[in-house]
Amino acid sequence: ALPISAELSVHPLGFHKAAAGMAEAAEDAAPKEDDSKVMSQKTATSPENVYLLSYAFNQDFSCFVCGTTAGFRVYTLTGEASGSGPAARGPQEVCRREHSAGFTNNSVVLVAMLYKTNIFAMVTQVASAHEEASSGGLNKVQIWDERKQKFVGELRSRNEVKGVALKKEVIVMVCEYAIYVYTCDQLKVILHLTTGSNKSGLCVLAVNSDPWLLCCPGQSTGAVRVQVGQDAQATHVFQAHQSALAALALNASGSLVATASETGTVVKVFRTSDGQALYRLRRSTRPAVISSLTFRSDDNFLAVASSSSTVHIFKLDESTSAGDGDVKDKDFASPVLGPAADPQIPGAPPSLRPGHLDSGSHNGYASSVAPGPLRATLSDTVSALLPKAAEAVRGFTPQYFADLRSFAQFKLPDMDSGQPTVDTRSKQANIRGPLLAFHKSEPRLFILHYSGVLYECSFQPDYDPSLGAQECGFVCATTWFATRPDFKVSGPITQLPTVPGGAGDGDEEAEEWQLV
Repeated sequence: ALPISAELSVHPLGFHKAAAGMAEAAEDAAPKEDDSKVMSQKTATSPENVYLLSYAFNQDFSCFVCGTTAGFRVYTLTGEASGSGPAARGPQEVCRREHSAGFTNNSVVLVAMLYKTNIFAMVTQVASAHEEASSGGLNKVQIWDERKQKFVGELRSRNEVKGVALKKEVIVMVCEYAIYVYTCDQLKVILHLTTGSNKSGLCVLAVNSDPWLLCCPGQSTGAVRVQVGQDAQATHVFQAHQSALAALALNASGSLVATASETGTVVKVFRTSDGQALYRLRRSTRPAVISSLTFRSDDNFLAVASSSSTVHIFKLDESTSAGDGDVKDKDFASPVLGPAADPQIPGAPPSLRPGHLDSGSHNGYASSVAPGPLRATLSDTVSALLPKAAEAVRGFTPQYFADLRSFAQFKLPDMDSGQPTVDTRSKQANIRGPLLAFHKSEPRLFILHYSGVLYECSFQPDYDPSLGAQECGFVCATTWFATRPDFKVSGPITQLPTVPGGAGDGDEEAEEWQLV
């Protein structure tokens, strides 16, 4: 890594003003005349659509930022605007830097923001072959200062950058086989970590840990490395999966880490201090690409999003933790998968009922099914196979039937055969699926989708899981992004009315279809 030294001046951006926050700051700091001319000319001559390349929440999930084929945009999440009506609930765009100074021909491939400050770390790509090579590139991270409205530093690498993570103390640049940790003030490299193949750029920082704590893939397939501070000795590695990692998430304190492999059927939760496995969560038996894992602030719930149309919420109860010897109260924990009871055969004689054993019978079926020598042959065959079958079942049971099922589920609307009806991603996008964030104080979950819609659903924390997985309630949906360049965010939709089946044309009582 070849850092370019620079000092970063971090300032809050006044996001409490919601939509006025960064927009007013941009108006107060009027661009130069030449920049204004370039921006106006570019806007006037650029009717092409804008597509998503990446998106990410900030550290406390109060905002999210997206990189586009024309620049980047910043949004506040629910509750940031004043008022109590529906418009105050949905996201609001507070900054748009597209076709402007610094982004005349650049697309933002990756972007991360530092809380609610003026500092953004991004990887840009030059859209025009005639642009100077120094204005962007996939092998460096550029630091954008919104207060100064210019790039104030950069971190260079000889390899393509796959990810970037921010904390107040450090900036992390992720390449496929290496991770570089820099100080946030001087942009000085303080640590170099070697990893296995990490094409997804996986690396997460604990928000509230002191010293800083980082989790990333280890050098062996499926391994997780935990790094505490810059001391090269303050690290340990544990094996999480047999296949390569696909997703990582830390809780705020850094005490827990959630992992998922490329198979995507099981999510695991480990204790970071010693790598002890605490939970094994069964998402499905069908493989899927895990796109997001996130803990709630109290660490009692973990949400999982994937390439499927269903979002899962798991309840992490200490009584079901694999690290505890005693299992005390499981009334409100996610239920454990268990084998189904033997089916009852109506009208069957006692000798054919499950569990009934006659003399000379095997597995509850009477010996009268085969006479003479044939019966003896069948008996010997079954006797030989039973130990092998029992051994196979014993090996399979602990890994499958002990998995925790989802506590709640939310099925995404506007999905056609598991795919969204609208896809705003560019073909070069670094987006594998939706991202998740829990509400700060209420039992609600946000689903940020590349369809351009932010969904909000609710669940009941005290729901009785013996009734089966609960269906999350739909709260609202807001279209936060569309490909047309003049798109602006409108108010959220709080209902999804549809036409009742069999309603004829002209029926005034029939509801109309409404596209979210």
